[in-house]
Amino acid sequence: MSGKMLHGVEQSVRRFFWLPRGTPRHPSPVVPTLRIWGFCLAVGALAAWAGRDEGPIVMTLATVWSMLDDVIDGVRHRWPAFAAGLAVGWAVNRLAHASLHAPDGSWDEYALYASTTLAALATFVALTRLPRRER
Repeated sequence: MSGKMLHGVEQSVRRFFWLPRGTPRHPSPVVPTLRIWGFCLAVGALAAWAGRDEGPIVMTLATVWSMLDDVIDGVRHRWPAFAAGLAVGWAVNRLAHASLHAPDGSWDEYALYASTTLAALATFVALTRLPRRER
């Protein structure tokens, strides 16, 4: 790899973790996030209808990918919001599994993961809308 290309990769990795000072940080947009959740619902419902087991996996991956896409774009409070979104999604999933005892069919799993993805995305969007801390 040439030095110029290596420097470009290094800058991209640094930007992923630390945005340069002065970069505008906006909250996560609500409408595209709702579209992602609608996509999750559609894929999960299609998989549940077909009796496939991949629906919850695709729903979870689409949720995490959506949040990571906003993190890469540089939304406000991006890493705490991402961590909180994952934690809330995991907690809702655990609570729902505990309350359902054992999901009997794919529609039970669909309902469980629909609430999980909604909780994760709503937490992420809500935390990116908190006001910026002034130094």
